[in-house]
Amino acid sequence: MVKIRSIYLSASLVFCILLASFDVIFMRGAAGYSLYLIYAVILSLAGYVLSDAKTGKKELSGIILLFSAAITAAAAQYVFSFHHIPSLWIAFLFLAGTLVLMALNRFHPTGVIEKKEPKFEVSEAVMLALVLAAALFLRVYRAGEIPPGIWFDEAQNGNEVLRILKGSPLEIFIPRLTMMPAMYFYIAAFFTKVFGINIEALRLVSVITGTLSVAAFYFLCRYIFKDKNFALAGAFLLASSRWHINFSRVAFLGMLTLLLVITCFYFYLKACEAGKKSHAALSGLSMGLALYTFSGANFIPIIVICHQLFLFIFPGVNTRRKNAAIFLIVMATAAVIASPLAVYAVKNPEIFSKRFKDLTIVNDIEKEKNLTPLVKSVKIHFLMFNYEGDYNGRHNLYKKPMLDMITGTLFAAGFMAALVSPGSAFYMIWFFVMLLAGIMTISIEAPQAYRIIGIMPVIYIFALMFLKKAQNALYLINKSAGAFILFFCVILSAAASLNIYQYFVLYPKENATYLSFSPEANAIAGFIKENSPEYQVYVTTGEKLYGFYPWEQKLICDFVNYAGPGYEYIKGDNKLSAASLGGRRGVIIVARPSDAELMAAVEKDYPGAAKREFTNRVTDEIMFVCYYIEKETVKKGAA
Repeated sequence: MVKIRSIYLSASLVFCILLASFDVIFMRGAAGYSLYLIYAVILSLAGYVLSDAKTGKKELSGIILLFSAAITAAAAQYVFSFHHIPSLWIAFLFLAGTLVLMALNRFHPTGVIEKKEPKFEVSEAVMLALVLAAALFLRVYRAGEIPPGIWFDEAQNGNEVLRILKGSPLEIFIPRLTMMPAMYFYIAAFFTKVFGINIEALRLVSVITGTLSVAAFYFLCRYIFKDKNFALAGAFLLASSRWHINFSRVAFLGMLTLLLVITCFYFYLKACEAGKKSHAALSGLSMGLALYTFSGANFIPIIVICHQLFLFIFPGVNTRRKNAAIFLIVMATAAVIASPLAVYAVKNPEIFSKRFKDLTIVNDIEKEKNLTPLVKSVKIHFLMFNYEGDYNGRHNLYKKPMLDMITGTLFAAGFMAALVSPGSAFYMIWFFVMLLAGIMTISIEAPQAYRIIGIMPVIYIFALMFLKKAQNALYLINKSAGAFILFFCVILSAAASLNIYQYFVLYPKENATYLSFSPEANAIAGFIKENSPEYQVYVTTGEKLYGFYPWEQKLICDFVNYAGPGYEYIKGDNKLSAASLGGRRGVIIVARPSDAELMAAVEKDYPGAAKREFTNRVTDEIMFVCYYIEKETVKKGAA
């Protein structure tokens, strides 16, 4: 036995604090909010330095190796924070060191005995309810402000829901601009029927399924770690994740996909361990339903197939025959559930595959006639978690890594630990296969946080894996549960506070956020809604606008003004007359800056019209121009 003196542990904490303060002490930087959180995390380990402890030499070596791995992972994250490409090799070097240290640590004993899955108790239900209440709150708080507008896809989804409410024939797959399976739209139709036709009702689908996915992740983590504290930690991390919060507040299909990904793998893992046919059938049910959601769900069967190939080589707790039986039940159930969609795909291959063909990286490879786009996509997708994330302001805080620095460090360390652990094969397959959904995306949209939404749970599982290893090591120094819970709560609270700060404070201020949510189309749609009760509004078709912007304007304006007096497009046969206005004050003509001829004609025909310009708050460019023509001055003529 070796005596670990508290003075050495205290010196280690001081060393970590000095490392954390490197910028301030050696580079004369400024101590920021994140630095104080790091101090809190380090000082939460003070409970392990209050008294001397005795442990074996091999156990002590394991503690040192794990402690060193944590430092190298944190150092890598620190280098990533420079956002300096020439320095990336240093970060990779630190990560390589983390991998080596984790590989060596694997052969050292730990201080925690493996547990069985605990019984679900009332106190646990109360804690889970509190986490879910917090998750729900974070998904509805400031709902009218964040995000700052309605995106083109949300409006298109809303217009498809309106078709359903009007009694359109039942559809399995939505063609037209959507090119998605129809299940989400029928769920959204229910919410809009109950809560009204508005963007809040549409987004409520994501709010509810996002919150439910937190609950599902709780039970998945509970099964994996056999520990209710780690289950609560996993649910809390997912509930407060900026990445998860963002997609829980927009009317996209992704949260429904994520919920079904988690339930599918929860039942699948239980089936693989216990061999119960009912669990396999429930996994197949979730998989089949998931195929009716977002395209990322198409990678779920690939994950299961790859894992079954691994189990064929390394059977594990079950025989190959038993594994094969589980696999057949899962896939057969999924096939039955998804058969209507499969029939549609066979009958309409061009429509069903169009979205994939338009967005696949194969287009870039064929264009450049080499694999350079694929190599680049692999690189940027592996770096998106810790270095530089999605550029799209609808998907992410512009260019920021998808994970905060604390979760990013935990993920990196946990990923390296899983990489050298045969028992983590399923999670590695889940990670790599689901990442393909982003890697195979067309270059201009990479890295893609939305298409790889199904990877999010396993990211947090890796983070929890490292925390579990930390618990095992710290238990050798101090067996007090309170000491670890203090560390546990501080590190989780620090990660959550960073994510909440980034989403609710930094995200709304980011110019890319405002610009990505169709500010021009939203401003015009809002203007119509505000003024159409008193004025007859005529809007330019925007045919001179670039790309899909005319469609964007039309879809958003149609959805926002569905229940109101509405508007008319300016055409060659529009006739303005005082008699046609009824009780309205007059006419408003809305033009884009590109409509120079139209504006000249209006100013010539109606010289007394009041002109008002609306500018983009970021670029200061004119978004649109309005001409107010009062009723008494309206005369017959073309608009």
